[in-house]
Amino acid sequence: MKILNLSLDKSILDKNSKLAKRVVEYADLIDGVAFIAPDKDHKEVKLSEKVFAYGSGGSNKIYQLINVYKVAKKLLRRENFEIITVQDQYYLALIGLFLARKFKVGLELQIHGFEKYSGLRKKIAKFVIPRAGAIRCVSQRLKKQLMNEFGADEKKITVVPVYVNIKNAGLETLKPKQSSDKFIFLTVGRLAPVKNISLQIRAMAEVVKKYPNVELWIAGDGAERKKLENEAIKLGIKDRVKFLGWQNNPGEFYSQADAFLLTSNYEGWGMAVVESASYGLPIVMTDVGCAGELIENEKSGLVIPVNDQAKLEEAMIRLINDDNLRKNLVEGACLAVKNLPSKEETMTLYKESWEKAINNK
Repeated sequence: MKILNLSLDKSILDKNSKLAKRVVEYADLIDGVAFIAPDKDHKEVKLSEKVFAYGSGGSNKIYQLINVYKVAKKLLRRENFEIITVQDQYYLALIGLFLARKFKVGLELQIHGFEKYSGLRKKIAKFVIPRAGAIRCVSQRLKKQLMNEFGADEKKITVVPVYVNIKNAGLETLKPKQSSDKFIFLTVGRLAPVKNISLQIRAMAEVVKKYPNVELWIAGDGAERKKLENEAIKLGIKDRVKFLGWQNNPGEFYSQADAFLLTSNYEGWGMAVVESASYGLPIVMTDVGCAGELIENEKSGLVIPVNDQAKLEEAMIRLINDDNLRKNLVEGACLAVKNLPSKEETMTLYKESWEKAINNK
């Protein structure tokens, strides 16, 4: 089985990236895989004997997409690929569908969510999704959306939670507090509107009135950073909110924190939630992504409505005050993490989805 992967992730072009190293591992399941990613540079990168990555070349996004099509067509004519898998449900997916029909190969869509879902993108998604031979998505919540909103065939869908390499998954008890004189809430992720970090800052401004030794640590970077920094200053809690910047390895901050917050308006899954659970952190998260599957309210975390500041404040105060609650939530979350598919099980699910793509071409 040989696979052609149309990917949005340019890091595949870097031999030392986490993605490049991960795909070299799963290439053992198949005969070979070629990745094509939209990029300003046209280049070929050999990641292993079985794995090659190609940058499309192109001065802007439109030309890059055109060149993805050209490179893919050239590879499909030259090599015997059985599947096109696409990490997108919009423009790359449309290219993938056209090529799959033209070259009579299977089409798999990898869907992590619908963060930018409007206008032409919405029309493309509604056209492409029901026509794919297989769909790999990250949660049962997303599976239901694909079936109800897009008419996707349940038999074509394989749910594969995002695999996270957990080193501390054996942890089953609340980790000791790092400091007796302060309580640290941590959030990890890009600073974008969809993450709604502003909600955490506003909630902090109220919580510190009763608990002045509470801190919020924000590990991440993005377009909203300056705006969020100014908001903390305006609310008078600049010294209570720490902006840590982007962290390639946030483990040291998970180890120092006392609880984890995720307040996104939308998530496909939520890798940081899995990571925080593995470090023994009690979790507060909005009802998105893995909420209801991995994180069940009052069992493995506290799940609150999206954009509900009062509920967030209430949950934060409960964690500050209640050691037993934190302990019980951590035990529940660690058990849930243990039950996630292992690396081997994840690979098996990948293969299952690829076989569906071949059978439904």
